[in-house]
Amino acid sequence: MAEEKRIDISLAITAKYNRKFYQAGETIAILPSEVESLIKDGVIRREDVPEFDDDEDEQDVPLEEMKLPALKKYAKEHGIDLGEASKIKEVLAVILKAGEADAGGDPKVSNSTETITTDTV
Repeated sequence: MAEEKRIDISLAITAKYNRKFYQAGETIAILPSEVESLIKDGVIRREDVPEFDDDEDEQDVPLEEMKLPALKKYAKEHGIDLGEASKIKEVLAVILKAGEADAGGDPKVSNSTETITTDTV
């Protein structure tokens, strides 16, 4: 499995990351998959996150195998309104439903919508 590319970001607050303490303003290299949780925890600011390519091979990944940030990016790029969907199953269900409604269809959308549930825990 290929290692995710890291992105450099300045910390908003003093924080411990990978067992090491960093001062506010220091720049660290984080994984793209960590961005949302670090924003939620107030460690970094959304406006400080540079644009990055989550996955260069994303076009070849089926929707059902994408992670939440990639699904949200896909929805944004395809003009799909996610509404209140925030969990991976909810976001995937909205995207798949939008794909069914699309007259041209989407080659990345499979016919597995019957297995998608939006039950919240």
